[in-house]
Amino acid sequence: MVVHFYLVRHGQTELNRRRRLQGITDSPLTRKGIAMAEHLGKDLKNVEFSAAYVSDLKRTQETARYILEQNNNKKPATTITAGLRELNFGTYEEMKNRQLVPTILKKIGLRKIIAAFRAQQHVAAVTNLFKIMDTAAQSESAQQLNRRITRTLSEIAREYKDVQGEVNILVVAHAVVLSVFIEGLKGDVPLLLLKNARVSKVDFENGAFKIVSINQKKLNNDRSEQNDK
Repeated sequence: MVVHFYLVRHGQTELNRRRRLQGITDSPLTRKGIAMAEHLGKDLKNVEFSAAYVSDLKRTQETARYILEQNNNKKPATTITAGLRELNFGTYEEMKNRQLVPTILKKIGLRKIIAAFRAQQHVAAVTNLFKIMDTAAQSESAQQLNRRITRTLSEIAREYKDVQGEVNILVVAHAVVLSVFIEGLKGDVPLLLLKNARVSKVDFENGAFKIVSINQKKLNNDRSEQNDK
């Protein structure tokens, strides 16, 4: 049995458009975000999904709906799970992006910022900075976040352990949680995270995850093109 996970970051939201930090704060998709999801859906229209999984934040649910509306096959059931929820940025939720660097500079210092962005797993390193800075103590560490998403995807995969052949699963989640998961598999994540409505393919076989492609804007006949970084 092979489970093909199509991992998708949600389409652009209003807070994305306004360039504000968005973790557990929810905001609706913009017109552009809807168009992004529909475009990806058209590209995946011939993929027969056995199931779809989304987080408990509406932006992922909306994105999945627009993707699946374009599909030529029978529409799968969509399951909502908090295991796919985005990182909680705590006191920094909805902060303007341009305020982030000066804020981190003041609290952490330049040396730690540079070290984080130069780290091989830079998303994990930056995630841990938020864990340190969050005075509300609501943020997870990168290890906690990766453990959560890995457990969630493993549980999904195990539901199909008795299925012969291959299974396609659509997963719509968020930038940080998906990026930390991919980094944990030694994947090369773009410096500014996975982009809106991009798809990364990860296979689960014999109890292990394996990266197929990362951050793709378009899949050609279900075969990955060169990574768009």
